[in-house]
This record gives sequence, C-alpha cells and structure tokens, in this order.
Amino acid sequence: MADVFDIYRDEFRSRVLGGRPRSTLEVGSGNGAFLKTVAGEVGRLVGLDPDADAVSNLKLEGFEAALGSAERLPFKDSEFDVVVFSFAPHHIADWATALCEALRVARHSVEILDVWYDDTVADQRTALDYDRWLKAIDRRGGMVHLDTLSPGELLAPVIARRDVTFDYVCRRIADAQNIEETMKLGAEYLAKVDNDPALKRAFDEIVARAHRDGMSNEGCIQMTIEMRQ
Repeated sequence: MADVFDIYRDEFRSRVLGGRPRSTLEVGSGNGAFLKTVAGEVGRLVGLDPDADAVSNLKLEGFEAALGSAERLPFKDSEFDVVVFSFAPHHIADWATALCEALRVARHSVEILDVWYDDTVADQRTALDYDRWLKAIDRRGGMVHLDTLSPGELLAPVIARRDVTFDYVCRRIADAQNIEETMKLGAEYLAKVDNDPALKRAFDEIVARAHRDGMSNEGCIQMTIEMRQ
C-alpha cells in the first residue's frame, strides 16, 4: 500500500483543484511540498512562511514566496481564489487570527489539511499521547508545535459567521506504526533533553501501551471553509 500520507495529500490536492482556482496562497508553505503538487495547475501560486531560508529556497525553485506570519498576511483583501493550510494549523500560535486573515484574503475558500486522531480507538490514543510527548520536547526547543485541533476547534473562530459555509471529512487509513522506529525516534528526542527522568518515564509508559494495544499512524482532517455567494 502507498504511504498513507501520500494518499491524504493526493486527496487534498484533488479537493483544492476541484474548485479550479486561478490563484492560490499556501500559508506555512515550508519547503513547498504542497505547492509542488499543484504547480502547472494554478496560474498564480504563492507560498508564505516565517522562515527566511524556506522562502529563499522557494524563490530559487521559481515560486513566488513571501516572508511573513499566518496571523498577519501581507496581501490585499480577496487577493487569492483559495488559501491553503497543509499540515500547518498545529504550527500556528494564534489559529483564530490566522483563519480570519486567510478568509480576508480568499475570494472563494480556505482549504485545510491537518493531522487528526480518532481517540475512541486504543491504538490511536497511544499514538496521540506519543504525538503530544514529541511536541512537548519540540516546544522546549522553541518550536510552535501545538496539539492537533478537532474539527470544532478548527471551525470555532468562524462558527458564528453567516457569510461562510463549510464541510469536512475525518479520514484515517488503519496503518500500524513500527514500534522499533518509535523507540529509536524517542531515544533521539530524549537526548535533546538530557534524558529528562519524567519524560523518560512517560515515554516508557507509551512504549508499553504500544506493545499492549498497538499504535497506528494518524489520520487527517480535510476541510473547506467557503465564502457564501
């Protein structure tokens, strides 16, 4: 079977292109992974990222790119047909402001792809706790790496608005994580915090649960927030 994340990304690409956008902004574009999948399909593609090196590299690859934050987009109202967040919301400090900014510069819709866990399933609860454990260490290093947002949390900033409509799907392919790879990555993360005893105990508990209940790869949320016509 193909990598589950490739499947999620392909589905999201189809979702975005289904509206035939002529211009698209990706917020939190990073190395341009999403932009590269739609290159040649959209007339104007722009990436925005807070990392100067990422922006510089995108420009070297021929993309239009801008340095900036999701909470304050340096673009005019309704400048793009579509604004995209591809695995970015959990890296944004102020999601409410970022979403409102995205809707300000979008003519038609905001398209969101992000990580989702089904915490009603034991192997997903283990994976979610592991994800939170990794992110706690990332935050110690200064990274903005927040808990995944539920559909309700993603929509909360606009749920009372009457000028938008939305639809979403929570999608998960049941695919087991490799526990040995988990333990290897966990050891690398523990080294970043000098094998902090509390974090080591928490990690050992997660590994024990993974052996008992299993641990599966995360699913995704695919969401469209559309301006009412």
